[in-house]
Amino acid sequence: MLSMKRYPVIAFVFVFCTAGGAASTISAFPFSSLEHHSEVIFDPFASHLRPADEFGIKEVIPKEFLPRYQKWKDELLATEYGRSLWDSYAGNREFLLTIKVSGSRKFGAGTDNFEWDSNGKLIAATVTLGKDLDKGFPDPVYYPVMNSLSSQSELHGSSHGILAATKLAHEIGHVAFTSEINSSLFRKQNKLMESYYKIFLANGLNTRDPRLIALEKELGGQPIAIWEDREYWSEVSAMRYLVEKIGNESFYCAVINKIKRNVSEFARNYKARFEMNNIAGRPACAD
Repeated sequence: MLSMKRYPVIAFVFVFCTAGGAASTISAFPFSSLEHHSEVIFDPFASHLRPADEFGIKEVIPKEFLPRYQKWKDELLATEYGRSLWDSYAGNREFLLTIKVSGSRKFGAGTDNFEWDSNGKLIAATVTLGKDLDKGFPDPVYYPVMNSLSSQSELHGSSHGILAATKLAHEIGHVAFTSEINSSLFRKQNKLMESYYKIFLANGLNTRDPRLIALEKELGGQPIAIWEDREYWSEVSAMRYLVEKIGNESFYCAVINKIKRNVSEFARNYKARFEMNNIAGRPACAD
């Protein structure tokens, strides 16, 4: 029988290795729930650079999805943290952040098309949002913050818009995280992770394969650990938005306590990362 994390990992591996040639990392969802995921596709070989006259935030939103997208954006910008996150790219003349809405992505979202200049500086990225971003709650294993709203969906209709904005904050968090790390190491890890999972699937899921052991040594750890570290950093971005947004809501403590439970159960080694005592103005909640 697969353990709580084993089953999601296999789903992650499957999509990683079938993502159309680009190294991809995906959320911890069983195959039946992949449409809910928050996908991050990393292309380590982006050869084209953004046009010099394009910078800031470029919104590519089909007319049919524009009203819902505007609601999600308004929810994000209703907080100081959300405005700060948005403005850090909207006013950046050295970076192009493209935001799209896709009819085929459904409940999930993805971040891809990372581009670096010759000095290794990140200069562009694309966030793609599903047309039903305000529906579908990610699994708690790797998404302890976004999942925390799941128990509130039927009691508080407004939580759907908040959910979409939380997912958007998570995706922009991927961009912020990627811009801060060493680009050569990041791209090398992606290439090695892709090789690892192709071998892993081909050898019958045997982690003791000498080739995989060698790749782990070169990576400095298991690929899933590297991937989840990136994912949890983006969940911190989601948390900062969510804590501010719902600070005055009656269900605030229920959500906060669920985040704590999710982190304690599934992300114990990252508990310090999700410490909320340093977030100014946060109401106190009894456990």
